[in-house]
Amino acid sequence: MVFCSCLLSLFLWLRVSPANVDGWNNDVPASVVGLSGSCVEIPCTFSYPANGKTYTRFTGVWYTENYESTVFHTDTSKISEAFRGRTSLTGDLHLNTCSLKIISLRDSDIGPFMFRIEIENLNKFTYAAKKVSITVKDSPEQPTVSVKDEVTSGDSVTATCTVLHSCPSDLPRINWSHDGSRSSPSQPQSHGQWKVTSYNLTFTPSREDHNKHLSCSAEFKGKTGTGYKMLKVKYPPYNVNVVTKPSVKENDSAELTCSSNSNPPANSYQWFSLNGTLLGIGPTHKLERLSRHTEAISCTAINTFGRNSSRPRKLNILYPPEIKNESSCQSGILTVCVCVVESNPPSEVKWFGPDFSKTLSSSSIKQNKSLTIFTVQSWHGLPETVQCFANNSLGSSSITLEAPQNGIIIYIAVASAIVVVLVGILVYVVRRHCGNRATRQPVMKNEMNERKTSPERSDLKKRASRTKERSQIGTDGGRGGFTLLAPFRKRMMSSFLPIAWPRADSANAAMAATYTLSVEGDLPMPNSS
Repeated sequence: MVFCSCLLSLFLWLRVSPANVDGWNNDVPASVVGLSGSCVEIPCTFSYPANGKTYTRFTGVWYTENYESTVFHTDTSKISEAFRGRTSLTGDLHLNTCSLKIISLRDSDIGPFMFRIEIENLNKFTYAAKKVSITVKDSPEQPTVSVKDEVTSGDSVTATCTVLHSCPSDLPRINWSHDGSRSSPSQPQSHGQWKVTSYNLTFTPSREDHNKHLSCSAEFKGKTGTGYKMLKVKYPPYNVNVVTKPSVKENDSAELTCSSNSNPPANSYQWFSLNGTLLGIGPTHKLERLSRHTEAISCTAINTFGRNSSRPRKLNILYPPEIKNESSCQSGILTVCVCVVESNPPSEVKWFGPDFSKTLSSSSIKQNKSLTIFTVQSWHGLPETVQCFANNSLGSSSITLEAPQNGIIIYIAVASAIVVVLVGILVYVVRRHCGNRATRQPVMKNEMNERKTSPERSDLKKRASRTKERSQIGTDGGRGGFTLLAPFRKRMMSSFLPIAWPRADSANAAMAATYTLSVEGDLPMPNSS
């Protein structure tokens, strides 16, 4: 193999005479940088001595040093196995461009490489004097981020991201860390390298962007390089506050400081009362002999980019309890005493009777800023005087209140006694009534029994009388039936025709008596036989 390569080199050298070197020239970089797995393009131009003639049939060939491998050939069958399917000419030989593109770049694709031109009816020439080497890297070059050294909050800013690469047909994907309008044009760069520039990342920085990185990331075939630029943002004061001690005692003094966040720092300060009156200038302000009625105060911070003001700050003034004149007692359905205490910090209140021997508990406590309302109440009434005693960490105060006596209690007691008496009377009447009913029931039962037995006795008497009459009829043979039945005649005439009984013997008298009884309904009617 080595022997054949030597023969080929000798043959090619002999085909090009030193006399013909003049006019043969090419332009290639000494080296290019490529990313492993990506592609690389070697820019190349050439010239030849045409001597005023036009040639149309060209053959371009790329070799490795000493013609060891054919990297590219117009006849693709002649390309070495290691490069077959991975190389192509991106230039046009008729336009004297001979750029070589290698894809899926390997660590072994380092060269050096040289170009050879074969022109039909002219000559063949290998540009061996100018060889190109490839530096294969595992990671991409870091992009370069360009932006103004200082930007102003709220202004429109354009940043630039420059990425070095070696294959304009396979550009990296660009990502910014900030929102904005983006574009990615490509243009050639010297030394056989190319650059992609992302223009018009137009964004509006804010104070939050100050001292933060603006980053640009370039991604090549899954491999990413990132460039950074620290932003310096100018902005007016914000977060302006009045700073002082957490609390100050009444009649003491306090020094106030105006704090703010700005770039550049604030260079001027103003102090104002709640109604807008200018109290002073400078970063600090001192208040003398503070009281609980001291008004809120605010400050304004100013720099070259603007101004901003704080919220009014009400100082926390501490003072002992003061019991207000609104404290009093009233009587209605309840006896209610109210103790109104103004203090800071809030006070603790205790209620006492006249001799401080009895403690009363507050039934409700209501807080309204520095005022606290304590209430004690009772249904049974309160002592004639009650003591309200208030104290906090700075002092104490007390007041004696007169509690009017509640007459409603007497009315309630009298009404309760009357109700008890009425209920007792009602119970007595009900029990008496129930006793009378229990006594009457046996008497009524006896009367009813007597009424039931009276008809029976009457029937017995009637039957006895009738039996006697029958016996008289049987013995009185000389009298007719009309005479003996005179007592029954009137009753029978209402329902039957008059019956003339013949003078009869004792047998006829018995029949008449039997019929008479059947009419009365006491005996069945006699048979005709």
